[in-house]
Amino acid sequence: MKRLFVFGRESRLEKAIATVQSAAELAPMQAMQSLQEWLNQELRRGKERQDGLVILRGVDAGLRTILEAALAAMLDAQSNHARMNLLTQNMVPFCDIILSLYTEALRREMVELARKPTNTPLVQASVANWLYWIGRDHVVRFVREPKTDRLPWHEIRPAAEFALGLGGTLSVRITQKNEGDAGRLQKQLAHLVLLSRTLTPDLQGRQLLIADRLADALAGFISVSDQHSSATPFGQVDNNDNPPTVLTRVPTQLKQEGKGLFYGLEKSLRELIALEQLIANQRSVPQKIDPSGKLELAETLTVIKHLKNRWSGREIKRMAERKAISGSLNIVYDFTAVRRLVAAAQQQSNTKTLEPTVERAQVEDVSATGVGLKLVKHTGWLKVGQILGVRTDKDVNWRIGIVRRAIARAQGEMLAGVQLLGRDPESVRLTRRAKVSQWEKVTDHQSWDNLLALYLRPDPLNGNHHLLILAKPELELGKIYSAPGTREGSLSFRIVNQHEIGADCVFYRAERLVETEEPTAPGDTSNNSLSI
Repeated sequence: MKRLFVFGRESRLEKAIATVQSAAELAPMQAMQSLQEWLNQELRRGKERQDGLVILRGVDAGLRTILEAALAAMLDAQSNHARMNLLTQNMVPFCDIILSLYTEALRREMVELARKPTNTPLVQASVANWLYWIGRDHVVRFVREPKTDRLPWHEIRPAAEFALGLGGTLSVRITQKNEGDAGRLQKQLAHLVLLSRTLTPDLQGRQLLIADRLADALAGFISVSDQHSSATPFGQVDNNDNPPTVLTRVPTQLKQEGKGLFYGLEKSLRELIALEQLIANQRSVPQKIDPSGKLELAETLTVIKHLKNRWSGREIKRMAERKAISGSLNIVYDFTAVRRLVAAAQQQSNTKTLEPTVERAQVEDVSATGVGLKLVKHTGWLKVGQILGVRTDKDVNWRIGIVRRAIARAQGEMLAGVQLLGRDPESVRLTRRAKVSQWEKVTDHQSWDNLLALYLRPDPLNGNHHLLILAKPELELGKIYSAPGTREGSLSFRIVNQHEIGADCVFYRAERLVETEEPTAPGDTSNNSLSI
């Protein structure tokens, strides 16, 4: 009787949704662990059923919620190596088994389901979800162990072509990119195209996750077409797993078969550059990219700089080869402390100042442009884009560097990749007329502001530019500033552009003027820039 009257019995889909929803109420790590056995059972039972895609479509949103929460937790675990390891140890098998479920279900059911036109949305949604999990699996594996891992393009392209071509010609479906499940499918496909040009071993940890967020936000701007043209130059040479690249001509085999998908990244690149300018001007990462406010400004701009090269098709080469070396040196962090110690070195005074931000660091490797450092028992201050002073025991002055990589290791260790920018920096005092009203003046003399800065003279390491480094964005482009009492006498600078925003400072590129074009502050005869 129970078999005949099924009223009141919970369906298989309802049970699956309830299972995932219950797990989603737990913390991300516990949620992934609790679902592992259920997912394995679904994979074993899938061979006997033909409802795998329906079940997966029903629970996909819940599974994504769990994974996205885990990815967000990874951003918070920057310097916590143990927590990062625990997250990746759970995320890799979690993504792998869901991806396996989708792959097996598509192989069993897709062609049969596609025979009925009413199933087109289900097939397209399933392929779009499958592409999403291919991307998540790729990202979490790359975070765990950065490598040049390949996406399964020999499966991605034919599946996407098949699903997009349902219910009409491929070219018609592609032009309707913003509509329904076909639109979602194209966006996921475009996201994978960007990922294939985004994730490289040069990006590690948080930088990989930031790059993935940027790729996801800008994937909708990619042009997808079944025609190769100047607007869609990216495509695949053959049916292997090489990612889409710029093609000078369509491969003969694809041309004869009339197949192939081609992509244009130009608009995405323009939007990336616009985003970079927006972040630099507003000095904050837009909420769409960073809803929880966890992203560092300088680190995000560093990733964008990397992506601009990758998305434009430029080949990125290391500036100089690294050589392993053992030793140690002194470092100092925090802009104010760095400037004070540079000023003290200029005075060559025997008076010692106690700076709490001075540490001893072990040298891992060196190159012509930088140094790799290991920080033991790190206290959490290291950030990408942070200014550092670096000095060996034989040096008199400090060298200026900027942190380009920050990687957590076990037992509280951090590895820092530092790009060196200048050999002989100078602490200078820039002067400008103070912005005060007539009511605040007590004399007829002009009132002056003093801005303390570091001055880097032209050097191959900094692109042979005159660089001024300040703690805040206080200089105005095109304006002229005086620097009285430097070791070369009084100097004047015209600000050319804002060269870079660091984690605790701002770099300006300046033009050094032969003659002072604005009056200096009255009575500036002493080298006050050296006072600490």
